[in-house]
Amino acid sequence: MGWDDWVVSRSRELVSLRGRRVDSWVGVEMALWGAPDDDGSDPQFGGLEVPCLHLLGLQASRDHGGVVSVTTYQDDVFFGLLPSLEAKFADGGRPWEGIYRWRPLTELPTGRIEHVAVFADEGVLAEVHLRIGGQPLLLVAGELDGTPADGLLFHRLDDSVLAFTDLAAVEHAIWTSSRQDLALIHQ
Repeated sequence: MGWDDWVVSRSRELVSLRGRRVDSWVGVEMALWGAPDDDGSDPQFGGLEVPCLHLLGLQASRDHGGVVSVTTYQDDVFFGLLPSLEAKFADGGRPWEGIYRWRPLTELPTGRIEHVAVFADEGVLAEVHLRIGGQPLLLVAGELDGTPADGLLFHRLDDSVLAFTDLAAVEHAIWTSSRQDLALIHQ
């Protein structure tokens, strides 16, 4: 299958990270429940029952002072992952508030990037599979919605970044659209 040049170039940028080192992560997390205008309660950001981080974007500090940020972009109807070598979430200096909070993402793996595989779906960068310091990290363009009954809905190709460190959780999640049409672009 042919991919447009822009998608292939972004995929190559991600694969070029193999062999580099991730020293730390930061990002902007999005609340799942209790937006300030709902009922006045404080927003709730994840918890033990949530198998991934629900992020506006994240940034890895790499060896030799470099960074890589991952956010999303929109291509017509669908959203995909957008890598950048610019600092987007470096210091938390922006006053994130309400349903957003900036924080160190200490639960994400650090160490040498041993494996990178980039997958597309519907013409966008849908997922990036990484192994860092022997640990898995799966980034998905998606959205996680909390339901009134404290359940979760997993949407693909949406405007947030979902970060999973448990691959079994990805497989057991109930997605609103199938992951079966993922196509490997690079590894």
